[in-house]
Amino acid sequence: MNYEIYQQQIYETTLNLVQIDLIRLSSGNISMRLPDGNVAITPSGVLYSIMKPEDVVIMDLDNELVVGKHKPSSEKQLHTEIYKARSDVSAIVHTHSRYAIAFASVGMELPVCNIEILAAGGPIPIAPYEVPGTLEVGLGAAQYFTDNPGIKALLLESHGMVAIGKTLSGAYQNAYKTEIGAEIYHLSLQTGKEVKVLSQAQIEEIFSRYQKPKQDNNLNG
Repeated sequence: MNYEIYQQQIYETTLNLVQIDLIRLSSGNISMRLPDGNVAITPSGVLYSIMKPEDVVIMDLDNELVVGKHKPSSEKQLHTEIYKARSDVSAIVHTHSRYAIAFASVGMELPVCNIEILAAGGPIPIAPYEVPGTLEVGLGAAQYFTDNPGIKALLLESHGMVAIGKTLSGAYQNAYKTEIGAEIYHLSLQTGKEVKVLSQAQIEEIFSRYQKPKQDNNLNG
């Protein structure tokens, strides 16, 4: 199988995430499930400023290298465990973005206080802390996405955020919406006033107007 087109897609999405400041240096990681069942994922420890499309690694769901001169991301098990648990997920974006980490560090989930968080399937919960790069991180995240099929993103305690999608563009957008929603929530808290959370009736009205079902499991927002 020719993997170049998928390596290019991961590369371009990575640069887009750097441009909007959701990832930096070599932190965070991006992957997509391929038609042959393998996974294209960003390499471990390669600075985004010098990364090239051919640096993107191809591995299998057992985290074994298929194609590439670098090691897969240290968070490879976060990606593969989610793919194993959710057959409808075809792309994952893991960020160390500022506002997501801030709320994850103080143990605050993101309530549905703005449209961005609603679009990301909010409220956005927090998975308990596990050592980054371990199987436990992947198992914990996969369990949250399995138990809460409507959410499109998850905070990882004192670590960061992971967003999922049916497409690479969908995962990218869900990560962006979650980070912007977290930033808006942060700014709202700074006013010292009560932050208004959308009621279930208000949420249902929004879905009704946009012709979406009450429990929308569309991953791409």
